Amino acid sequence: HLPTRKGRGWRQSTVIEVLRDPLYKGEGYFNRTGPTDAHQPQGSRGYKDQRPGNQRGVRLRPRDEWVMVPVPVIIAPEQWQAAHEQLAVNRQRSTRNNTAHAYLLRGLVVCGQCGRRMVGSWNKAGGRYVCAIRYPRFAPTHCDGRSVMAPALEAYVRELLAEPTLLQARYADGVSDPAHDEAAQQEHERLTRRLAGHDRDIQRLLDAYQAEALTVDELKQRRQQIEVHRAQVEERLHDLEHQRDDREDQLRLIQGAELFCTSIQQALVDPSFATKQQVLQLVVDRIVVTEDELIVHHIIPAGPFRLQTERNRPKTPCYSTSRAAWPLAAA
Repeated sequence: HLPTRKGRGWRQSTVIEVLRDPLYKGEGYFNRTGPTDAHQPQGSRGYKDQRPGNQRGVRLRPRDEWVMVPVPVIIAPEQWQAAHEQLAVNRQRSTRNNTAHAYLLRGLVVCGQCGRRMVGSWNKAGGRYVCAIRYPRFAPTHCDGRSVMAPALEAYVRELLAEPTLLQARYADGVSDPAHDEAAQQEHERLTRRLAGHDRDIQRLLDAYQAEALTVDELKQRRQQIEVHRAQVEERLHDLEHQRDDREDQLRLIQGAELFCTSIQQALVDPSFATKQQVLQLVVDRIVVTEDELIVHHIIPAGPFRLQTERNRPKTPCYSTSRAAWPLAAA
């Protein structure tokens, strides 16, 4: 471990400050702040200058007014960005967000109306997830998004992750039929031959120019025409290959859904609350609650699932499964 200048260990607050300051990834900024009257209300983006005799405050200027100046890089930009994103995830899922009651899907539930995270709330009817905007201490604006009873929502998410047929049905919607795949393959072969033909046409033009059958201007004009058609063919080939890769990914997910669900069930066999919560946070990206629909955006690894840290979670595509007219208690 690298000690501080005084040979001591690093404080957590200092490390967090480093991970939040873009200066350490090589980006210094001028004109970030400006003066403001002390009586002006200060929000989360400003702070008061509390020095004696100073009756003015300091505010953060709009981002487009900042002036970026390159400075020596101390932390690689990609590492700084990854750490910055992880801090945001940790903040959303921190146990400080709710200490009185435990909520299995803490930090995962999103209001479908305003897009903010939903927080846990408790009353005599039990626990539920509500939009944070409903509480003035979280946000000053208003939202009429619905709330949802925590036990019902948590049960549905567990049902989704434990039932392979639900996942397979979701992924099967995106897989084309064999006839479509065959037609796409035939088109790919036809375009590949056309691309080779364009290459031969260009070579013939070069041969004609060397034989002095074409002028430089004629060569440029005719080659440019061929290059335009060639670029169109290449673009279509790229689209076909991308579609083919997507279908192959979908097929692998369908085939692996049962193994994945089995792994989830094994990981959730008589677990502690913390383990159960960790499993769900690894495979659920977010849960969007709307007035008449529940949408679960989940991450299904192509390989076997194993309990690991958020940082080491494989960067697999995120898919969504929805349930319309879900029977969860409204606010």
